[in-house]
Amino acid sequence: MILADRIVELRKKKGWSQEELAEMIDVTRQSVSKWESGQSLPDLDKILKLADIFGVSTDYLLKDKDTYEGQPINREEEKAQEKYVTTEEVTDFLRIKQQTAPKVALGVSLCIVSPIILILLAGAAEYGIINATEDRMAMLGTAILILIVAAAMAIMIPAGMKSSKYEYLEKEPIALDPETKNMISSLKDEFQAEFGRKIALGVCLCVISVMPLFIAGVVMDPEDGFHFVVAVALLLLIVSVAVNIFVRAGIRQESYEKLLEEGDYTREEKDKLLDTISGIYWLLVTAIYLAYSFATFEWHRSWIIWPVAGVLYVIIREIYKAIKNK
Repeated sequence: MILADRIVELRKKKGWSQEELAEMIDVTRQSVSKWESGQSLPDLDKILKLADIFGVSTDYLLKDKDTYEGQPINREEEKAQEKYVTTEEVTDFLRIKQQTAPKVALGVSLCIVSPIILILLAGAAEYGIINATEDRMAMLGTAILILIVAAAMAIMIPAGMKSSKYEYLEKEPIALDPETKNMISSLKDEFQAEFGRKIALGVCLCVISVMPLFIAGVVMDPEDGFHFVVAVALLLLIVSVAVNIFVRAGIRQESYEKLLEEGDYTREEKDKLLDTISGIYWLLVTAIYLAYSFATFEWHRSWIIWPVAGVLYVIIREIYKAIKNK
């Protein structure tokens, strides 16, 4: 394995023991030993740190230079208009995704919880918990909702812009050298167990999220409607946590699939028309959600628009693919 050989070569050239190298990058000696024997791969941040410590590029660590330097251009690949992605670009893309995934997930979660204060204030006014008119509390809650959504946008937009230079990964066929591709495949394989656990946890939270409504309906006094208001708020809060988990795990999984051209990012799936349709569709869904919610102030019901829209999107996408492949 190229990476294992490079680590051994560079460590010995520096005159360091495995213990000394391990201390520099804050891992155990056993971890370094496994890397050098090819039993495991270092995480992306450790690869970047190794390159920095050894004073080399990640390309040098991960690629067999003798194999790829001076290699003649393959004219068939050139005709296919494949965009060659260097190891440096791969590591930079994965690093950006790791850094921005928590921010995007936080922004999405904030959008989901943004109606909670509005729901609680309006409900408290309606059931006499607060000595104020329902309209006044609704206006205050709406103002807070707008501020929360604005904060979410302020978090998500810069995070999205950081990876905008790699948008071509979603739309164009790409070429990777075998060593880099093997590294990505190994990282993806190592992540699969964690990905499965996170998806399972998110699904469990979505199922549990309806429990406050059942408890409010069965245990609480049916004449005290404010319990249902609180239950809806708890439902949104639990769903926001589940979605946060989905988004963080999904972005990481998606980053591997984009580089390996798997899943929704195979060359057959890279369809600019489908991207346009998707963008228009979700803009319409957002407009419908906001228009209905602000017109009726039934935020405790309008959230159902999103799961329904998600199911419809999958159906529309599969119909489009079926028509296209005829």
